Amino acid sequence: MVINAANRDVPKNIFGKTYNPYSGPYSTPPKGKKKHGRNLAQRITTHKTKRIFDDLEKVISKVNLRDGMTIGFIHNLRYGDLVICEVMDTIAAMGFKNMTLASTALFPNHEPLIEHIHSGVIGSISGSMNGPIGRAVSTGEVNIPTSLRSHGGRARAVEYGELHLDVSFIAAPAVDELGNMNGCQGPSAYGACGFANHTDSIYADNVILITDNLLTDEPVYPISIRGANVDYIVTVDRIGDPNKIVAGSLGRNVTERHLIIAEQVVQVAEAVGYLRNGLSFQAGAGGVSLATTQFIHEVMTEKDLVGSFVHGGTTGAAVKLLEDELFRCIYDGQSFDLEAAKSLRKNPRHIENSAQDSYNIWNPGGPLAHYVDVVALGATEIDIDFNVNVNTHSDGLLLHGIGGHTDAAAARMTIITCPIARKVPVIRDRVTTVSTPGEMIDILITNAGIAVNPRRPELLKKLIKAGLDVKNISELRDLAYSQADLLEPDFSDEICTAVEYRDGTLLDVIYKVIT
Repeated sequence: MVINAANRDVPKNIFGKTYNPYSGPYSTPPKGKKKHGRNLAQRITTHKTKRIFDDLEKVISKVNLRDGMTIGFIHNLRYGDLVICEVMDTIAAMGFKNMTLASTALFPNHEPLIEHIHSGVIGSISGSMNGPIGRAVSTGEVNIPTSLRSHGGRARAVEYGELHLDVSFIAAPAVDELGNMNGCQGPSAYGACGFANHTDSIYADNVILITDNLLTDEPVYPISIRGANVDYIVTVDRIGDPNKIVAGSLGRNVTERHLIIAEQVVQVAEAVGYLRNGLSFQAGAGGVSLATTQFIHEVMTEKDLVGSFVHGGTTGAAVKLLEDELFRCIYDGQSFDLEAAKSLRKNPRHIENSAQDSYNIWNPGGPLAHYVDVVALGATEIDIDFNVNVNTHSDGLLLHGIGGHTDAAAARMTIITCPIARKVPVIRDRVTTVSTPGEMIDILITNAGIAVNPRRPELLKKLIKAGLDVKNISELRDLAYSQADLLEPDFSDEICTAVEYRDGTLLDVIYKVIT
């Protein structure tokens, strides 16, 4: 075991993989060479070649799937996705074993996959886990190697061959006969297809589109994935329910506490000089994020300001900023509601972006996230060193993925928004898990005041000058401890999950909980 730069005790080797310990946010340069796209298919495709089938098993047989291979999925339909379970059921029925599941995320609707872990069909998981599967890993109900990567970390790992995708199954809301697809047409439209358009479709050895909307009399437009990068198309009755994209943390109503915190986000942005013409901005789709976007709209309208771009997962509130000409464009890697999906289809200034372009730390010109002025992100916990946890709850259970948190935190000013306490203190001496290291975080905004990372004294001076309610983070921790009792989980000494930093180094590990 070694102590890494986040002051966490981590092993040099876990699940048979050797890691370098995390040594700082920008201390690990690119290693090796990029993969130059997909391996060549062992066939020549002509206009007579049959590529479209209604039999998933037949197509899986054609790509020569074997035991122990790695299969990729995307999670754009989130809680409404039906593709991942259907494909894994088929793979199980065909008798395959020990597959590595490399989905961009898993959600509660994917709970049936636990049976495939028990039966040996799934031998390891690489990617975010939300809900029951993460809980089963934490408690030891299932016992397989698992690792967490951010969206940018996955894109980087695939591009550099660290994560080799043998077959990727991509949920495709609209596909034409040439194999071109997008995510913003059809009854299951989910919007931007940023996880697969420049990652899975470029680097997976075999690409299979799963669709419930095959267009036979018109071309797909705009195109997210070109047919030249697609091996086969499988038609199914339904790929998912897009109405369930907005669920979990995205489905929260805006409360008074959200409004209090969100208003301070805008006040802080104004105090440090970012609320100006040319502002670039990112927020998610939780209650605070929605309220923040609404306040941004009000203030920019009042001050007659025009921002540069909105980045990241996109909501109807962000679309409103674009439609009202308060921002010049949206770079959308993942649409968080149906309003965003519709906007992507009709508005040329609503631009589909990839996880590769948005978040890959090893991009030569830097990912787009590095050029965002202000980002507001959430947390399940934050500690007095500004380390942030978004993966585990205070009871130690792994219930959430990293998503793009660590990637987005590379903005010019990163704000964490959260209450000081929920049922337990949110602000703590030490987080249960480090998901994003404290040196990436600039400011914490809570319902009880604002704290500034000591690494950013220039921000502290500006906030004090603006008369904002600035406190030491230790004061906020003391308030949190006075309002709720600490929960100290009982961990075993067995590691269940590796938490990778976006550059592939080992940031933290998660231990199994003794229940």
